[in-house]
Amino acid sequence: MKKIVGIIGGMGPEATADFYMRLVKRTPAGRDQDHLHVIMDGNPAIPDRTESYLNESTATMDAVVESALRLEQMGAELLTMPCNSAHIWYDGIISQLTVPLINMVEEVFAAIRESGLRTVGLLGTAGALQSGLYERYAGDVNLMVPTDDEREHIHRAIYAVKAGARPDEGTGKRTLLEIITGYRERGAEGVILGCTETPLLVSQKDMPEFPVFDSTDILVEATFQQAFVE
Repeated sequence: MKKIVGIIGGMGPEATADFYMRLVKRTPAGRDQDHLHVIMDGNPAIPDRTESYLNESTATMDAVVESALRLEQMGAELLTMPCNSAHIWYDGIISQLTVPLINMVEEVFAAIRESGLRTVGLLGTAGALQSGLYERYAGDVNLMVPTDDEREHIHRAIYAVKAGARPDEGTGKRTLLEIITGYRERGAEGVILGCTETPLLVSQKDMPEFPVFDSTDILVEATFQQAFVE
């Protein structure tokens, strides 16, 4: 049996499309009918996550809940949200839903623990980093976070993607690779791509000998596993 999957999307649009394409490719299908029934609410008008957090606003949470409830009403039986930063309000969101919402950040740290690694660096938005979102789920994992200067560079790279920059345009990809190299030199055993825009710039192929925990791929796998039930 397959659950109907609802994607809370639009944060940002390209990252949402990337998630859905990866989910399609993850499914071992021999025909259209073997794929998951997916309902997507790609709403780019959901307020900016960093701005909401810094302004102590519930605007993002309220808009995400509205999207989730819309998906519930359309028949979604499992919800997935390819945006790390929106998980700042995860507890408040799920308290208003009747359908389960996969916790993306929790899944990332489960994957890290399964790998046996204990020290990882992090790439993420300014809001998510400042909120302590990742520390909330790190547990026994030693989490290395960027310096203030690195945070600014990461944030610029992420928002350049939101503005339509390609991986081979500008300095975004080079900047992220330099920050990852810095983590490695400081003792990190791997790195978390903790914003769904970052996998659009860098990937495991860019550093084949250094473990990359791609939050989009991890959420795809969790969605696939939870959507296909016996």
